[in-house]
Amino acid sequence: MDDHRWALKVWETEKRADHYVLAHADYHWDCCYDFEDAPALEARLVSATPAEIAEMVAVGDRIKFDSFIAPAVLRGLVRTVHFYCLQGNADDEALDGKFLARCRARQLIHPDPESFAAADIDGPLIFDLCLDLFNRSDQWAEGDLWMDDEIIGFLATIESLIHSAEIVTISMSFNYSGTNAQTRHLAQLVVPRILALRSRCPQY
Repeated sequence: MDDHRWALKVWETEKRADHYVLAHADYHWDCCYDFEDAPALEARLVSATPAEIAEMVAVGDRIKFDSFIAPAVLRGLVRTVHFYCLQGNADDEALDGKFLARCRARQLIHPDPESFAAADIDGPLIFDLCLDLFNRSDQWAEGDLWMDDEIIGFLATIESLIHSAEIVTISMSFNYSGTNAQTRHLAQLVVPRILALRSRCPQY
């Protein structure tokens, strides 16, 4: 996908279980929540069918590229989130503690790929990756990409998560992942490798 908000639509339409663990690897936390000031829309979000969620995602008003995780948590689709993110301070950027308590959910912040790979996954898993993880630059449409070998090494480190996930979503996030050409390069490098890993999983 280009815009990361479509991940929520995919999770809802492809789910096989009622509740999931989410492993989110991204430069950004993507933890905004845009329904707080709109109780009627929030009530609609909670009760929406997967088809209605798809419609809400398509509109892109309250479910956006940086606000698609919290709706999944509020709906109970995701009860645990494992984060590997490189942006800023987790205290400021991750899911709000009061929101987590309200939803009876939890989050775990991983400081490095090895910790992320060793996460205690206590339920069906969604693995979610944004390719801008591999861009060190925080400038719009500019790239300072990881070396290809670094990216391949990261995927090897977290291979267990890719193998065990029931659902995998990958966002290209144009402009956050560097220039258009750099984003396409990342997609061409990463997506085939993840597909190859998935093809070796017995359940797929």
